[in-house]
Amino acid sequence: MAQQSQGGFRRFLGTPLGGVLLLLLAIAVVFASYAYVNIIIAIPAILLLGLAVPIWVGLKRPRYLAITGLVIILVVAPLVNLVYTQTVRTPVSPADSGAGSPYSNGGPLMQNASVSPYTGNTSTNFTWTVTVYPANHPIGNTTPVELDLYISTCPGATGNNSPNCAAGYPFILIQNKSLPNITTPYSVQFHYDIGTLGIWAWQMGIYTNNTTAPHKPYFQLLIGDPMYNGIEGPVVGSFTDTYTEILSEIYTQDFLLLGAPFYCILLVYMLFKSRERRRKDAAQRAPGPVPPAGETASTKGSGAAPLPSSGVGPSGPKSTSATAELNCPNCNAVVYAGEKTCWKCGAALPGATSTGTAPAS
Repeated sequence: MAQQSQGGFRRFLGTPLGGVLLLLLAIAVVFASYAYVNIIIAIPAILLLGLAVPIWVGLKRPRYLAITGLVIILVVAPLVNLVYTQTVRTPVSPADSGAGSPYSNGGPLMQNASVSPYTGNTSTNFTWTVTVYPANHPIGNTTPVELDLYISTCPGATGNNSPNCAAGYPFILIQNKSLPNITTPYSVQFHYDIGTLGIWAWQMGIYTNNTTAPHKPYFQLLIGDPMYNGIEGPVVGSFTDTYTEILSEIYTQDFLLLGAPFYCILLVYMLFKSRERRRKDAAQRAPGPVPPAGETASTKGSGAAPLPSSGVGPSGPKSTSATAELNCPNCNAVVYAGEKTCWKCGAALPGATSTGTAPAS
């Protein structure tokens, strides 16, 4: 019963309706693994549900498989982008500087750095806020003397030549020199109207007096993301603006990380199927074994038992069968005596006529 149920399910997936449901399942699984886990997990998902399962249920045509993979990629990308856009527009947690040596003598020197509002339009005046704790200055240093704000579309950039981005990205530097001789926690604010649509990032850097030679000021940054050490925000523009900006990047990532392995494995599958088809065609075209000289086709050429000859009875005279089997000299197909052309290849059959007659009684 279980085998019958499995076979019925497999046959159902091979129907047009089953194929549509299988495609929808593939889209859902690839989307979920991509958007909520990692795109690396989405790679085996598209290979399994876009290639392996369709082939298993009989949907083996390469054109169908190629279209299936393309549909999955084209549909998953905009769905994933909805999740990504919402994530990008969600405020991140406030940032601190390092809490241990050499950044501090016990606690972060800069604490609770953030930008408000996190999203806005081209006329929004954004405010960056941070609290400086002078008692937490690094060992061998004294009072903080300068705090700077870096705003850019290149995450973590503190200048115009960051290795994380190609040259030419927008960069804004705002300097603040109002920190000399502070001895208690001090709140600092920066105000700036970016005025340009985009997904921006920022960073803050602080200088403290160094009491050891050569007395060069000590500089440190906030702790940002683990890859670029940038802090996300603000996002300037509507949801649609952000969605449109990210979509091309999502499609590029999809075709590289999902499409490339999918179509490479599909190509390998097509090569194997083509080679298998050529072998079968060659086997069908190959002639059968030719009987040795002196042996009749009916006993050796066809591999079948000889036909019984007709006669008047056990004691009466017998005649040679008028339906004796022969082999075509061109393709070795089995033909009957008396045929003028081969039924398979059309070649003429010289001498393929009945040669015996029954003796007179």
